[in-house]
Amino acid sequence: MPELPLEPEENVDPRSDCPVCKKAVRADSPTYPFCCARCRTIDLGRWLDEDYVISRPIEQSDLDEE
Repeated sequence: MPELPLEPEENVDPRSDCPVCKKAVRADSPTYPFCCARCRTIDLGRWLDEDYVISRPIEQSDLDEE
């Protein structure tokens, strides 16, 4: 696995923004969609702290046992 940069890259082509710090990120960056390993780790921590969740309303089929 290639080593990931610890800090955001400079002089990047602004094709999209890092979801954590909003800096520009190239689509071919090894840390895409993040600008660096640090932002990727911050995002992972947010998932682990349950700051982000994927949910939907409970449906009857979820409760039915087959």
